[in-house]
Amino acid sequence: MPATRILLAAAAATALLLTACGGGSDEDPIPSDKPGVLTVSQATVSGLNGIYGDGTINLTDVERKNPIGPTPELCSFKFDGAKKVGSGAEAFGDLRYESGGNALYVIYLTFDGKEYTSDETTDTAVRRDLDQIFLNGKILRASDDSGATVKVSAVIPMRGNRPAGC
Repeated sequence: MPATRILLAAAAATALLLTACGGGSDEDPIPSDKPGVLTVSQATVSGLNGIYGDGTINLTDVERKNPIGPTPELCSFKFDGAKKVGSGAEAFGDLRYESGGNALYVIYLTFDGKEYTSDETTDTAVRRDLDQIFLNGKILRASDDSGATVKVSAVIPMRGNRPAGC
């Protein structure tokens, strides 16, 4: 039975590691009853302009993470299911804001398979009282260094059962 003990020890170590890093929060967004809408304009990539979000969108729970190093304690969640009106395209994203903060720390949005990001807090608002994130003409740049940009205005919901500070 030593092999069984080794397997049990490995499983316990893995569980401890996942707990230490925040629980392995790579969960997939699940359906919510919350509507969200993103409007893309002035996209440098053809075909991205338009309205994404024709109903409710899928959300993960908001989780608090305290990374090692100079990065502050962050609250983060993901969404998907924001379908482009009149198209099969879909937007999804990963949003992160400081615990207790009122603006996004970093945002990653994907449109038509291309990721766009910004780590500037301007043109963003975290409204915990409304369970929403607002973007007001936020310029995002392609993360692949292609120089592509999009301008996004959005109301993105977040789940109400958040950790303290989030």
